[in-house]
Amino acid sequence: MDVIRAIDEATRAEHERWVAEVQGWVEAARERGDEVALRRYLSQIDRLEAIPKPWENQQRAA
Repeated sequence: MDVIRAIDEATRAEHERWVAEVQGWVEAARERGDEVALRRYLSQIDRLEAIPKPWENQQRAA
């Protein structure tokens, strides 16, 4: 079980890093006034947030 928990924690951390990185791109595009990039990056965040998150299922089951 510890191995599964470690994998879930690593997966969650990687996912959160990606969301934070793309959020940085959103802020940079907003500062530049680049509406096309802004929409694209916001869309990417929406897709990242829509990804099924196995760690959330395990928290609910616990």
